[in-house]
Amino acid sequence: MGHTRRVTDRPRSRWITTTAAWIALALAAWSGAATADPLRFRVQPEASEVGFKATSRFMNANGRFARFKGDVVVDPKDATTAKVRVTVEAASIDTGIGMRDNHLRSEDFLDVNRFPTVTFESERVEMAGRRATVVGRLTIHGVTREIEVPVDIQMSETALVATGQFVLHRRDYGINYESFFLPVGNDVRVTFTFRARAS
Repeated sequence: MGHTRRVTDRPRSRWITTTAAWIALALAAWSGAATADPLRFRVQPEASEVGFKATSRFMNANGRFARFKGDVVVDPKDATTAKVRVTVEAASIDTGIGMRDNHLRSEDFLDVNRFPTVTFESERVEMAGRRATVVGRLTIHGVTREIEVPVDIQMSETALVATGQFVLHRRDYGINYESFFLPVGNDVRVTFTFRARAS
């Protein structure tokens, strides 16, 4: 009685192994290409602005900060990876009225000698279309609080533009000045446009 000999299809087995290896290499290369290296964008102060509006019973204060800097580190294909830092020189406050500006720099308000900067550092970024919500720590007058800032973003591999606004409550930051003759509101609306270039 004859024996049936099993024949192994070795060329076909080698072909399958080689094909699988090429597929694995292609997937690894695609994965590396899909995750771009993060870029650093530096804010251009001359093309950007940080403004605010504070309310008073008799005269509202519309102003700006003249000196600030900031940067964003982000994968341009994924805005949720962004790390944002902005530093504002408190003494650069400008409402167009020198006497009022000096008062805002004093111990009654920003107390710029003790607290020379206002800073914001992001903790995370959430996206919905081109609208982002940047969650981070805002430090004013030596007090740090977490805030959420809605931001509209336009970004390419060479430039970034971020615009938005939010309302803060000055008493939350220990700015408790009160005046019977010139009452000042608690809410301050902050507006900003940051234009940045990749560096």
